[in-house]
Amino acid sequence: MTEAALWICAALALSFLINLVPAFMPSTWMVLAFFYIKFDLPLLLLTVPGAIASGLGRLLLAKGSTLLKRRLLKDQEANLQELGCFLEERRNYVGLAVFLYALSPFPTNNLFIAAGMTEVGMTRVLVGFCCARILANTFWVWTTQRVFESLGGLFQATFGSWVALVLQIGSLSSIVLLYKLPWARWLRRLADRVSDERPKAVRR
Repeated sequence: MTEAALWICAALALSFLINLVPAFMPSTWMVLAFFYIKFDLPLLLLTVPGAIASGLGRLLLAKGSTLLKRRLLKDQEANLQELGCFLEERRNYVGLAVFLYALSPFPTNNLFIAAGMTEVGMTRVLVGFCCARILANTFWVWTTQRVFESLGGLFQATFGSWVALVLQIGSLSSIVLLYKLPWARWLRRLADRVSDERPKAVRR
């Protein structure tokens, strides 16, 4: 029992650390699956706190992105703050959007970097992420047939997969687009257009 607890702690620590890194890390579920299969650990005692540990790592990544924006990205700070205000006005949708996105196999580093850069409220983001990742990680760990002999092999597999590399590059590219393009202005125009269309639809 003591040995199992130590391995669970090791898995949680590694899950936390890999989610601090902006890109090119293995998925959390792969790390959890390694410990689950290698050391025959209890599934839910691994995946539930594993999702929370990964969420805390992502939270620190978001906070780091906020500091980076304030110090080095001052030329776009007003645009990013305006986008943050737009999202805060629709905060009830943010948690649901994060939940649905985090259920997918796509990287979430861009999601938290964007949240940090726009300085949206992190409570709904974190809750949506953790709830989704508890479900997703439990499913993937439980059903996986992929076995790694060592943690080194797990990391090598990540760098050796062209699909994983494309997803990570795409994720980082989305951050560049967030920084370069006037998303707040575009989204407000879209929201105004939708609100203008609603009365016409009601009259019909």
